[in-house]
Amino acid sequence: MTLARPLRRALAVPAGVLLALGVAVAPAAATAGLQWAACTEAALAGFDCATREVPLDYDKPRGATTTIALARRPADDPAHKIGTIFLNPGGPGGAGRGMVTAAPRIVAPDVLARFDLVGFDPRGIGASDPVQCFPTDAEAAALFARMKIVPLSKPEINSTIQANLAYADGCARNAGPLLEHMSTLNVAKDLDQLRAAVGDRQLNYIGYSYGTLIGATYANLFPGNVRAVIIDGNVDPDQRTNHRMDNKFERAGGFEIVLGGFLAECDKAGVASCAFAGGARTKFDALRDRLRQGPVDVPDLGGTVTIDDLTDFISGTMYNIASWPSAAVTLQVAYDGIVGGGTAPAALAARPFPKAQPGPGWSADDYAFNGNDSFLAVNCADTRVPRDPGAYPRIAADFERASPTFGRAEAFGEVACANWPRITERYHGPWNARTAKTVLVVNPTFDPATRYDFAERMTGELGNARLLTLDGYGHTTRYSACITGWYSRYLIDGALPPVGTHCTQDRAPFPAVS
Repeated sequence: MTLARPLRRALAVPAGVLLALGVAVAPAAATAGLQWAACTEAALAGFDCATREVPLDYDKPRGATTTIALARRPADDPAHKIGTIFLNPGGPGGAGRGMVTAAPRIVAPDVLARFDLVGFDPRGIGASDPVQCFPTDAEAAALFARMKIVPLSKPEINSTIQANLAYADGCARNAGPLLEHMSTLNVAKDLDQLRAAVGDRQLNYIGYSYGTLIGATYANLFPGNVRAVIIDGNVDPDQRTNHRMDNKFERAGGFEIVLGGFLAECDKAGVASCAFAGGARTKFDALRDRLRQGPVDVPDLGGTVTIDDLTDFISGTMYNIASWPSAAVTLQVAYDGIVGGGTAPAALAARPFPKAQPGPGWSADDYAFNGNDSFLAVNCADTRVPRDPGAYPRIAADFERASPTFGRAEAFGEVACANWPRITERYHGPWNARTAKTVLVVNPTFDPATRYDFAERMTGELGNARLLTLDGYGHTTRYSACITGWYSRYLIDGALPPVGTHCTQDRAPFPAVS
């Protein structure tokens, strides 16, 4: 999933969502209230686009509206089409229209034949009347420049908190009435409007990461409208909405668990397959602890390296095992240059250390901070965090004792919500409605951002759900023909995996070098 970050960029987009196009599509056509036409944006060339007006405030259904933007990949076999599958990449803050470009990586050809796949930008995001907290990028960027991912000293902590509170003030001043209506409650209601607009009696949906909260909310608002809902990389909906700081504490722990797995798998694979092998745990901790003392200038790494750089880099690495071998090379170069005091082998030294970005950086339009603005707008509406900014340094210290690499970053990740306008329009349970069809809950055993026990809790909290497990690593399920096969059987025929079904991952974390 796009922007693999637990810090400022908590999105989860399936592998390849933003890759090059090349998928054959059917001609555009009108469908039950949506007027589809050829997309005009280069990134969506060859696909169909449409918009739909929905109520800004569902308590005032005849009042102001907001626009939802959609993109479609039509079914390859329209004569035998079953319906439409709606896709959400996660976030919050993730624009979903681009998911149609990765349709062959999300589902198998048999599903592509029988369903239209539709990605949508949730309200306030991307092309859907985007929420905007600042008139210019420069104003938002100036606040990000005052924030640290891992604030350690008292000045860094104070600057990070004050900049976040100023960011919230900017949203309250500039974002307009949409800011009060960005909760997942409204996204789920919008989704039901979209379902009706394509002419489907019941919903087919695949949601990743935060998108699992959309799916769970929909299932409890419209239980009779569920046909096939797959939620992959799951939140614990009760904890996420009602106990957010507990949730963030456990998220930090999830990243620590997967980091431990990364380091153990590296040593198991050996230096031939993992460049960081040979006491990987000890080396990583030494690297982290040295950077906590201050930045280090290492020419072989492309310049100055900070604790923010390391934390941002390694958190993103945990999302996708395909990146693990190259990440191990980067870590070895960093260790040699920062801790080891020596020079990495020439084959390794040419790789610079990635720099942490000051902002979200995933918007393609003229204002680049919509992803961050909407991330905060949804999370601050959906849940509750401490309103006292002075509480966060203590919380961060508690988090850090349990999760030394990721705890501090998670504690400060949503401090802007401490100063957010009070939003009462949210859904926070109950979660136990009996849906017309069983929801399919899917999760890796070692998922950094959405831990496996979150999926177990999601399954238990929903009124009608079945858990399918991937024995493997990464955020959301990837690299498993077994999982893809169950996606197909469930979406097409409604077939469920037997209770307790486990699938294997078809890719090793550190493949053997032949």
